[in-house]
Amino acid sequence: MRTSTSILLVLLLVGLNGYSQKKNGTIYSEHEAINKVADLWKAFESGEKDTYMDYFADSVMIFSHGKKLPWTKANIGKNYDWWHKEFVNIQFRDAKPAYPDALEYKEAGVWVQDWVILTARNIKTGINVHLPIHRLYSFNKDDKVTSVHWYYNNDVFEEIQNSHTTQKNGVAYINHPNIITTRKVMNAFIDHDFELWASFFNPKAILGHIAFKTGEYQTVDEKKDILMKTFTPDKKFHIEQQGYPDCIYYAKDDVYVVYSWWNMTIKKNGEKYTFPFMLSHTFDADGKIVNEMIYGSSNHMEDW
Repeated sequence: MRTSTSILLVLLLVGLNGYSQKKNGTIYSEHEAINKVADLWKAFESGEKDTYMDYFADSVMIFSHGKKLPWTKANIGKNYDWWHKEFVNIQFRDAKPAYPDALEYKEAGVWVQDWVILTARNIKTGINVHLPIHRLYSFNKDDKVTSVHWYYNNDVFEEIQNSHTTQKNGVAYINHPNIITTRKVMNAFIDHDFELWASFFNPKAILGHIAFKTGEYQTVDEKKDILMKTFTPDKKFHIEQQGYPDCIYYAKDDVYVVYSWWNMTIKKNGEKYTFPFMLSHTFDADGKIVNEMIYGSSNHMEDW
């Protein structure tokens, strides 16, 4: 009985494996339907509305994120008009390394799928669009597009819509505990007390400078070591606050940021050099600095 059961199990697995792969059509990287899709969007870009519209079947259906829209072919024309009224520099480009595919199904006919980047500029708001889109198209026997399915992130269009309104994004404070912390940070720096300076930062804070490369930053410990080596007790300098700091609460990100402005004076080669810089400190919920950005010259300290 055990042997019979084992043989039956093997036969069952072989049978399942035989049905696990079944060819349903052919995929092409070069195909007439791919060319039609490319020409369709070239007509859209260049403002050839009649040519663009001629690619669609009269009964064409539009699906957005899997949901069928109550659109007719006339709505496609209205959508075309809206784009050319609201945007300039409209371009569709392959989202490389992705490229379009044509699929010839045995039952469902010809489909094309593509992955593109849409770029454009909204005329009224000045917002630049850089939008990845995934689209699928089905064709009938007359080589007309019978359906379009698209998937994309709608955030940029919400931003465009919201830009037509006046909205508050938080509050500006002239006095705030985080402003006090920024002053204490600078006082610790001026006093060469770099252990105290570091204590105002979250241990995982990142610190940057406008001169850094994109993605480059320092940790608190790395910055502390640099400060200790650069600003030795024999190095004399003078720092003065300029104007007054602002503490901004950004409602959208639920975060507090302190902006402050300073002048630093050093003596080099017997001459005084004064240069301005700006600090941006972002705070966590515990009042610790999680991000510092310095905006100022990077070469005044050379050979000091």
